[in-house]
Amino acid sequence: MSTEGHGASARRKRRIEEAILEVEGVVGVQVWQLPGRVEVGVRLSPSGSTSSVVARVREAAETLREDDEAWDVGVLSDAP
Repeated sequence: MSTEGHGASARRKRRIEEAILEVEGVVGVQVWQLPGRVEVGVRLSPSGSTSSVVARVREAAETLREDDEAWDVGVLSDAP
């Protein structure tokens, strides 16, 4: 991968993280970019309803998704 490609990938990852962190109920996010797919793990605020926060994250992700990508959203746990 070229340095330019890596830079664009890093910028896109950061944009995704910033957009997901804006979702009410999200207090942390981890993004993994894989060929043809993006995986997003979120940490939820204690007061957030898991189903409603994940639904809002999926809605926000739709605006960021490229046509040929699959996205997966899940909840990160602090458990080992």
